[in-house]
Amino acid sequence: MEGQVTAIGQNGSLVTNIREEQLADAPRDDRISVEFAGHQTFGLFDLSHDQPESTLVAKLGDTATVEIEIVGLSLSELLGIEIGEPVKIRW
Repeated sequence: MEGQVTAIGQNGSLVTNIREEQLADAPRDDRISVEFAGHQTFGLFDLSHDQPESTLVAKLGDTATVEIEIVGLSLSELLGIEIGEPVKIRW
């Protein structure tokens, strides 16, 4: 599945246009990968995940879309990711 970054969240997370309902059949564990700008993370977490600081995480955001973040850091600033960046999800 392909999408793109459509917004930058207040905490520097990458908000995509990939909607939760598009992932109805997708696993939530490490069989799913999220790829962008030469980076990759595994799993799809809920909004209230408990992953440790500095972990790259894909999650279902409060807008029911996939968001990508580095816990406690601004992913957008750290990696220079901007709106329009392609995102691929595979399982």
